[in-house]
Amino acid sequence: MRENIVITAKDNPAVKHYKRLRDQKKARRTEGLFVAEGLRIALDALSRTGCVHQLLVTESAWEKHGDVLQNAMQETGRILLLSDAIGAQLADTEHTQGIFAVCACPARPALEKILSQNGRYLVLCQLQDPGNMGMILRTADALGVDAVLSAGSCEVFSPKVVRATMGSVLRVPVYEMPDAMTLLNLLKAASIRSYAAVPAHDAVPLPECTLGAGSAVWIGNEGNGLPEDIIRSCEVAMTIPMQGGPESLNAAMAAGICMWEMMK
Repeated sequence: MRENIVITAKDNPAVKHYKRLRDQKKARRTEGLFVAEGLRIALDALSRTGCVHQLLVTESAWEKHGDVLQNAMQETGRILLLSDAIGAQLADTEHTQGIFAVCACPARPALEKILSQNGRYLVLCQLQDPGNMGMILRTADALGVDAVLSAGSCEVFSPKVVRATMGSVLRVPVYEMPDAMTLLNLLKAASIRSYAAVPAHDAVPLPECTLGAGSAVWIGNEGNGLPEDIIRSCEVAMTIPMQGGPESLNAAMAAGICMWEMMK
């Protein structure tokens, strides 16, 4: 239900709560909530039962999109109206649409329970660029990867990553773990074969690898690649054949090519 009162104070509890979730990883982890900005992702989140806890909308945005937001929100929570000035303080984008959602992080079963010998997985190890993370999740969503597993990488539910996923963060099962070797051992225990994507000339060319059911492709840090102990512990060191000058590809591009091969 929309509240008629327009929030104009920056110390309003709802405004302060949104800012805290936007700015603090600890708050997001503790509360199991994240924030999403923009009409498209807000409507995507609203289509999922129980996802949106609260919607904050500027007066200007309400004039443009009020009807569709009201219909999507129904009785699942409150819509709070903000002055445009307060909306500008909440915005994490240069040209904000004035629509801000507080969402619940999707509940996931334990990783051990979802790993399957028929599954296809992408593992991100120490990936640090939110844009790369977002692009990879969008590609994983498009291609139907069973899950994305993240070890020591940038936070999946940070505002920059959420925005870059264009809603895919709500659809792709993502598991975050602090330790890559523990994750690799879980994959081994589930009889899932790990392929380390590396730029080495002596690695197995991607077209010669038998990717498919029961496989996991590992993508490393943008600058340093995968740690040597992880490469040695994976069953196969794999490389994407290239012609021309570059020694390696952008992490998101490499992940996309590997996922395409894995899902063929």
